[in-house]
Amino acid sequence: MPRVDTEEKGETWSPTEEESKEQAIPSREGYVAQPKWRPTQNLVKLVASVCVALVVYFLTGTLSWQLRMALVLLVLAAGLWVTESMALGATSLLIALLQPLLGIRGFSDALAPFFDPVVVLLLGGFLLAIAVDKHDLDEKLGLAILQRLGTKPRRVVLGLMLTTAFLSCWISNTASAALMMTVAIPVANRVTDPRGNLQKIMVLGVAYAASLGGFMTLIGSPPNALAAAFLAGTSRKISFLGWSLYGLPLALVVIFAAWGFLFIRFPTKVTEIPIVEPASRDFTGWQKGTFTLFLVAVVLWLTETLHPLSSSMVSLAVAVALFATGLLKREDISRVDWNTLLLIGGGLSLGAALQESGLAAILTDYVLALQPLVGFVGMVVLLSVGTLVFSMVASNTVSAALFMPIAINLAVAVGGADTPLLVVFTVLVAMSSSIDFMLPMGTPPNAIAYSTERVSMRDMITTGFVLNLLSLFITLLLAFYVWPWIPII
Repeated sequence: MPRVDTEEKGETWSPTEEESKEQAIPSREGYVAQPKWRPTQNLVKLVASVCVALVVYFLTGTLSWQLRMALVLLVLAAGLWVTESMALGATSLLIALLQPLLGIRGFSDALAPFFDPVVVLLLGGFLLAIAVDKHDLDEKLGLAILQRLGTKPRRVVLGLMLTTAFLSCWISNTASAALMMTVAIPVANRVTDPRGNLQKIMVLGVAYAASLGGFMTLIGSPPNALAAAFLAGTSRKISFLGWSLYGLPLALVVIFAAWGFLFIRFPTKVTEIPIVEPASRDFTGWQKGTFTLFLVAVVLWLTETLHPLSSSMVSLAVAVALFATGLLKREDISRVDWNTLLLIGGGLSLGAALQESGLAAILTDYVLALQPLVGFVGMVVLLSVGTLVFSMVASNTVSAALFMPIAINLAVAVGGADTPLLVVFTVLVAMSSSIDFMLPMGTPPNAIAYSTERVSMRDMITTGFVLNLLSLFITLLLAFYVWPWIPII
């Protein structure tokens, strides 16, 4: 579960004694030191984003007022999201606030996407992931699986990657990467490898698998849920199981490709790895209860078409059950990733504003104008590459939110209102936004891998670049030759 790949970047701060006295504020635990307020850097970014939006305003005087304001809002939101001059969720709230003030649409309409069924789906998924983490169920399952992998390095690494990917289907890729890294590194440290290549393979394998596992389910990554929400307003909706028909094969193919490539990129002579014994094989009562509820949720999500409960209703029921059974307490609500939920709502609200104002259609026309030059294939490739490149400087959710309205309009323009391309193009944007294996700042799992100090920046860039190209090629191959034939479920 979420893909998010949208967490805030923070800095470690250690106050001096003088600052501690000056900035201390009362709290329940006593006095807690607070850093001085230094808004200069964020203020510069904020002013720069506003200035760019104003330039766009003055250069588009020939457009109608609604189109002009929608473009200004798009540029401002993109600037604030990319520079992160304020929290991503706060920018989303600003999007809702500005729509009625700029005359784009009403305040109620602008706010409605913030509690869209897909937001509820993610909320339930987040709460379930919190319960899994709180009762250490993820660690128990990870070690239990690892123990059954044997001693061969290739088999152990593949097992680690598949286990990480499985966990990432249901909990955040950050959490799954952090958890499995604590399992992988001690395993790698048990063997003698002078070049340290087995450690590099394990660390990068876990990081890549955590990102790829998010492809597999609707709650695996925020762009997935965002895609489902955008499709809900078209003639081609997609269910929980329906999404997995697209994401699961892609993730598995790329995981196996990455696994093979890592052993080519970092050759190792290690032939055997000692078996890791878990501290205890027994499940606690809390773990059994969490696992039971987890299985019920998965079954209901996958059989959505066989009962009257939508995937979002199942998520809400799971959330209620977690608190009703005592698996979660009131204080656990603070652990929900509200920033990501607000980001999803803001992305949906902005997308609806672009559609209603007609700006999305105009942007689509510009993309279609490239078709005579690059052809249909080139146009689709540009859509995918553009999403991927933008996700390198912004979060994958932001990238998906900005490109999905264009993808949907492009599909309608090419194939009509009921074309299968609606799903293909939208899924393509969601997947492309999450293909970023090069840089430590690209995704939280990449950052976790780099922080272990087992891989260098050069290792990550050279390996990730090849994997980016390989993943993009496989994704486009499936988009052209497989996805159009997948039945809508």
